[in-house]
Amino acid sequence: MYFNLYFFSLRNGGDIIRISIEAVPQHFPAQIPVHYNYQMQGYIYKMFSTAFPQLHDDGYQQGKRKFRHFTFSRLYSKGMKRQSDKLTFFNPLTFSMSFLIDPMPNIVIKHLIRNRTMRLANEEFIIKEANAFSEPFTGEEKEVEFEFQTLSPIVAHRDIEKNGRPFRYYFSPFEPEFFELIRENLKRKYESIYNEPPPDEMDCFIVPTNVDPKRSFSLVKYRNFVIKGYSGRFHFKGSGKLAQIAFHTGFGSNNPQGFGMADYFDCKVL
Repeated sequence: MYFNLYFFSLRNGGDIIRISIEAVPQHFPAQIPVHYNYQMQGYIYKMFSTAFPQLHDDGYQQGKRKFRHFTFSRLYSKGMKRQSDKLTFFNPLTFSMSFLIDPMPNIVIKHLIRNRTMRLANEEFIIKEANAFSEPFTGEEKEVEFEFQTLSPIVAHRDIEKNGRPFRYYFSPFEPEFFELIRENLKRKYESIYNEPPPDEMDCFIVPTNVDPKRSFSLVKYRNFVIKGYSGRFHFKGSGKLAQIAFHTGFGSNNPQGFGMADYFDCKVL
């Protein structure tokens, strides 16, 4: 189910929703950097700059970690081409965003209703259409299972020491640590949201079902950093609450930089 945002009636307290956007460049062809995640994140933070400025600085704390509890997909556009370090658009582009914690969804909806322009790098886009999608799970289900396809790469890393220096190692879906880190991350997100550790019985298991060892890998430059992630199709079985958190905040780490968003398929409550 989806609602056109320009005819969407906001309800008190807000709903937990996912938002998809279609935007048209002011001028064709339009060009933005190939590594656009920082610009996209800046566009999203701008929505919260007045109504929820602490999202950027403070986020939601869990120990020494801070979570922002949102993520976004890659940009998609028919006929999009890479030319050197730029992406060139000849048609409208689409992307999706997910937010979990109130009042975040309502802030975004109100912003989109009032501001139908989006600036990425030196290009301006007009929001042609925006739709809000309902979630597949309520979070109350004890156990669910589904397939999911990444809309942006999943990142799983651990900081280690290499040759006496700190080193960030990125795991692939062909290493068991990849899925262990995703599970740990979801449980930490739960604790940051509910201010208590998840129950012992709350768990999940994720396995790859269609992941190409070569084509699934992505290297993204984010400001002065390099972030490595993997795309593909996976199977999830476990807690409905963890499934809900993953749907809205993303799988793995670096979600507010545009990683870990996924579409769910063949959803079942067990």
